[in-house]
Amino acid sequence: MAEPVIVSAADGPLPPTADAVKAIKAAGGSSVDFVLTNTDVVDDAELLELVELELRDLAQQNGLSVGSITRGSSGQPGGPSIYGPPS
Repeated sequence: MAEPVIVSAADGPLPPTADAVKAIKAAGGSSVDFVLTNTDVVDDAELLELVELELRDLAQQNGLSVGSITRGSSGQPGGPSIYGPPS
């Protein structure tokens, strides 16, 4: 199982996010899990939904399904700390 792709809710998907999704596809993955961090600094629920929609779209564009999108705060200890799968 690949590590989840970490995405800041404040920034949305960035080029490293797309690279991680492509790497999962290249490694033969069929789905991707995302961890959406910094959700506590985004005051707008619609913005959070938009970021999730962008993540789903990114996965679909790369032929992957979304396994899960987990929301976390900026102070969430012990969470994953990498973009995409380990090399």
